[in-house]
Amino acid sequence: MKKSVYIELIKFAMPVVIGQLGLMLIGAGDVMIATQHSTTALAAIGLAVAFANPVFVVGLAFQFALSPLIAQRRGEKRDTTHLATTSLAYALLLSIPFVILTYLSSLAVPLLKYDAKITEMVMSYIRISAWSMPGVFVYTSLREWLQAHERTWLANAVAIIGVPLNIFLNRALVFGEYGMPALGVDGLAWASFWIRNFLGLSLLIPLIPTMLKRFEVEKEFIFDVIKLGAPSAISMFFEVMAFCSVTIFVGSFGEVQTAANSLVLTLASITFMVPMAIASAVGVKVGHAFGEKNPDMVSRYAWTGLSMSITFMACSALTFALFPRPILSIFGPASDVMEWGVKLIFWVAIFQVFDGSQVTLSAILRGLSISKPVSVVTFIGYWLIGIPLGWILGNKVGMEAQGFWVGLSTSLCLVALSLLILTRKKISDLSV
Repeated sequence: MKKSVYIELIKFAMPVVIGQLGLMLIGAGDVMIATQHSTTALAAIGLAVAFANPVFVVGLAFQFALSPLIAQRRGEKRDTTHLATTSLAYALLLSIPFVILTYLSSLAVPLLKYDAKITEMVMSYIRISAWSMPGVFVYTSLREWLQAHERTWLANAVAIIGVPLNIFLNRALVFGEYGMPALGVDGLAWASFWIRNFLGLSLLIPLIPTMLKRFEVEKEFIFDVIKLGAPSAISMFFEVMAFCSVTIFVGSFGEVQTAANSLVLTLASITFMVPMAIASAVGVKVGHAFGEKNPDMVSRYAWTGLSMSITFMACSALTFALFPRPILSIFGPASDVMEWGVKLIFWVAIFQVFDGSQVTLSAILRGLSISKPVSVVTFIGYWLIGIPLGWILGNKVGMEAQGFWVGLSTSLCLVALSLLILTRKKISDLSV
């Protein structure tokens, strides 16, 4: 039975993994083109993402509750056809405040008194990319609906198609190739705008016939999604804001460390996509089993999914530790950026297993409709322990950028262990 659960999760998770990697490689393409442009551009895009991402990821996190709740309804044998339309409406409504919040986040950039040229680049990038929110929110919500119905190939194939298309647009708009204007860092933002809208339309158009079968928006379901999603979004905000705050703090140490930080954060984000995809699949399976009132299958899916995430992240940790220079050389950084990158990637290797564990455990708990304790644990781990520790090591002990990554490693370790204890208790209670 356990072997069949592994196979079932692998089959379900594999296209999700491919799609998540596609989405992350779209971002990695931005970093690669920025590296080819200049160290200044690389530093600028790293800072722009640091300011915009907390808002952006919180918006996405509000949608991650869709698939577990839809899966629970499927487990209860209820009709979920109309929830495709409901998911679309939810995405469009949700995008409105997040467009505004992202745009307003650009006003905080001058307060940190970076170099004037970098400040201008960062503010412009944020303001352009803010308008891409509706497209990517539609894509995420409809992907969640498809995922809850275990239809994963379409959304994730679209994400893979977006990778080369994004690189093409980036090169064209950044360097002025193929008859396009040379927009520099703004070109990266405009490429993201078009790619994100392409993703949204690529799912919306094929799902129109499904929506027309039962064109209905269920307000009660939207409230349920917000109720479950809000604590998850807060938890995600604490986590992402911690990583982004590190980028902002590292910005005070100069362009070189900021650029190296951007490269290493991109690599950490790429490997994170695999356990995040596994977590999405596990969350759906746990939610479905929970809806069927089957605690045995809840337990099987939960621990099998966790072991899969840990196995992958252990391999990625070993790879980062043994081959830091070949991995960083993919982006072609300057020699001084490379040296700092080697220092920082060591700490990425240290926290890989904990990072994969915490995202999977969070999804398991979300499948059980438990989210508030996760946000509390995340806040304590990052903001009461990790970030203060990083600031002391970085600014007082003299470790600079490395100090903040030590703090992040400590946070991830504590959060993962705390969520493991909580998950074991909740699954044990179900069995009883």
